[in-house]
Amino acid sequence: MIKLALIGCGKWGKNHLKTVTAIEGCALKWACDLDYQKLNQAAPVYPQTRFTENIADILNDSEVQGVIIATTPESHYMLAKEAISKGKAVLVEKPVTVNRKDSIDLIELAAAQNTILMAGYTLIYHPAVKKIKRLLEEKDINDELYYLNMSRTSSASQAPNVDVLHDLAVHDIYLSRHLIGVDPIWVVAHGESYIQSPHNNVIHILLGFPDGKIASIFASFIHTEKTRKITLVASKTKLVFDDAQTTDRKIQLFANGERSHFLAVEENLEPLTQECLHFIQCIRERKEPLSGRRNIDLVAKITDCISDSLAKGGEKVFIR
Repeated sequence: MIKLALIGCGKWGKNHLKTVTAIEGCALKWACDLDYQKLNQAAPVYPQTRFTENIADILNDSEVQGVIIATTPESHYMLAKEAISKGKAVLVEKPVTVNRKDSIDLIELAAAQNTILMAGYTLIYHPAVKKIKRLLEEKDINDELYYLNMSRTSSASQAPNVDVLHDLAVHDIYLSRHLIGVDPIWVVAHGESYIQSPHNNVIHILLGFPDGKIASIFASFIHTEKTRKITLVASKTKLVFDDAQTTDRKIQLFANGERSHFLAVEENLEPLTQECLHFIQCIRERKEPLSGRRNIDLVAKITDCISDSLAKGGEKVFIR
């Protein structure tokens, strides 16, 4: 039985509470939050879990093998550092940290402690994304790929103190690299804060990959609707992944011109469930997660270069 603990019982933390407690072969021993009201609301629903305002209860419990951190982004670094220092496996929701320096520090600490550091890059574990990845590999579509067009928008920010780069666009940053299968080599970015905010609420990013492949990413907090859409264009194939659609209509494949059909997604587990199952499997088998240290460093490096391009008014920045 793998025993886990959760730090953060807010909106995303509640999703983890519901998800982890439903997984067989796993026990959520502790849940922690500084807001007593959140704990008081959750405790009657999850009687098998102990609720606390004191993180030391988790850190000092030798039975806890893994810790899930779903707090505000600025607190991720210190909480993860404390848990890793105790030798516990850690799953941190995105963004892992607010800057690359802190990400590198956590990566080095996890390596020194010989423990797991995993990012909550949930969409890598999405059943539809896994199906698309298999399709790209089986049909060698990547060799003839031209570009990805990616749109992720909403009418409001889900995290008021986080900019659109780290809240929305980050999904398409790690997804573009995951689907194309190679690291990007340059970036151009432009963002604006159209509504009074210290953070950008609209961003447009171009990621350049080897062999002329491009990923175009648009993300916005002030759109008229929620969009979660990726269009993949290759020489003989076009594919659209629309996560706002029902399961049977999420993936549309175009071949030989205009003929199209929808691809069935056989797996029906929620992406967060898949993510948590992977975390548990990595703890049990002591293996590196798919969204582990290398992926965390790469995403931090790319977002740093995007921030550099934004600061320079949209200049091309090479990723080194």
